[in-house]
Amino acid sequence: MSPRSLDPEEPERIGDYRLSGVLGEGGQGVVYLGEAPSGAHVAIKMLHHRAAIDAASRRRFLREADTARRLAPFCTARVLDVGVLHGRPYVVSEYIPGGSLAEAVATDGPRTGSGLHRLAVATLTALAAIHRAGVVHRDFKPGNVILGPEGPVVIDFGIASTVEHTTTAAGVMGTPAYLAPEQFTGQPPSGASDMFSWACTMAFAATGRRAFGGATIPELMFAITAGDPDLSGVPGELRPLLAACLDKDPGARPTAADLLRSLTGNDPDVAGRASSADTRTVTDASPPGREPSTSIPAKSRRWIAGVAAGLTALLVAGVILMVQREAPASGTLLYSDDFGDRGNWDGYTFSPDAEGDNRTMRGYEIDRGVFSLMADKSYPSNAALSPVPAKNASTVERQVMIGVTAQVQEGSTGRASFGLLCRWDEDVPNGYAFLLGLDGVARVIRNAQGTNLDVTPPVQAQAPRAGQKVRIQAACRQADAGTRLTLWIDGTQTIDVVDSETLPDSATSQVGLAARVPEAGGGVITVSFDDFTLHRPQ
Repeated sequence: MSPRSLDPEEPERIGDYRLSGVLGEGGQGVVYLGEAPSGAHVAIKMLHHRAAIDAASRRRFLREADTARRLAPFCTARVLDVGVLHGRPYVVSEYIPGGSLAEAVATDGPRTGSGLHRLAVATLTALAAIHRAGVVHRDFKPGNVILGPEGPVVIDFGIASTVEHTTTAAGVMGTPAYLAPEQFTGQPPSGASDMFSWACTMAFAATGRRAFGGATIPELMFAITAGDPDLSGVPGELRPLLAACLDKDPGARPTAADLLRSLTGNDPDVAGRASSADTRTVTDASPPGREPSTSIPAKSRRWIAGVAAGLTALLVAGVILMVQREAPASGTLLYSDDFGDRGNWDGYTFSPDAEGDNRTMRGYEIDRGVFSLMADKSYPSNAALSPVPAKNASTVERQVMIGVTAQVQEGSTGRASFGLLCRWDEDVPNGYAFLLGLDGVARVIRNAQGTNLDVTPPVQAQAPRAGQKVRIQAACRQADAGTRLTLWIDGTQTIDVVDSETLPDSATSQVGLAARVPEAGGGVITVSFDDFTLHRPQ
């Protein structure tokens, strides 16, 4: 990997490290090639400006360093230092010279013979160590395997999670062509998901093409969740092992330790089990001139049917899961609030249990550093509006991106929902509401003079649990055909629609927070908000 030269606006130093070039740039941040005081080369990953203002992004970024420190040094680049420069966190790690597996295959063609076998053993060794540490990588792919001078190294734990964190994570994250089918249908990723990704990566290494085809994201999703992999061209001794890892049922896949023992000769029966009817079988009934293909037994076919039905429901509902690490946060920052101090929000102190006139349904909880809303049958629609843009602002802000971290409290029940408001005029009332229900239903609602209508059919997302933090981001932007409305939940784009209807004209266009219960359906919700941000998109 040849670094490019630094641009004039890029720093020359980060902490004690002198920068000499840029190794790459991704959704999270930019990776610089640096030099330590000792003279050793280091890789420095720094969070993007646009993401550093978001507390959830900062936490996720720094979790990469914590995750990597838990791993054996032979399986990933060793973390050397962590710091912050002008509000942007950075992680300094060991520099591994060499290109990625993706680059090597593109330049020199597929891996063959003993080289392919060494690659499989080395990457399985890394995954086995990663899983022993209780970590799920979640984005194992050819671009994250560096072919260093001392052997392959697995990198980029930017979306990796510990097992206990993964079980509560929301949203689909990763690279679509290398994701396991359960990651498309809302199930939490596991070590078995990494094994599916490993098999896809090895199939690419052996053949130079993806195991599952598809020209679009929906086609690719359907192929992974319901189709057979193309393993033609994979060497015979490796093919049954990859087929076993590509089982649609995560419970039927072998572990990294199992496969490692098989490939190193310590457990020769694993290969036999992988090619038996209990997982996947390699058939010999292939047409002349073609490699044998994999067939799927009845148990896995039944599992596929359920997954495919769920995927079809998602597609029919109108959502295409465009996998993104973060909602775009570029543009001018207009306002942010961590609710650590009282500001000018509509509400003072949150006291829902007080009696009489002392009861408040929205307000600050300074000791927790949050702003909370409650909605019930007595107050079914509760909104709090941000002081920026102001209600009496001379310039109306209609192009906005807003974000907040929400946490539903214990005792919330029924068909309640919470979320964000944009283009809001409380006097009419007019505006848009981006809402996530306790049942996981996401929707965008147009409120036109008090009449609430869905702009597009609701979408089933992951239901938030009490105490779970969820990052919600929404954008209201002008489009040629109307207003473009986009909702992200934990960084995953969930709804993107253009509303061709025009809201009644208004000189007021505020943004804010919302908690709701149906007026007729009952229910109650208490939700706490933190780390509010408002941008003017570029």
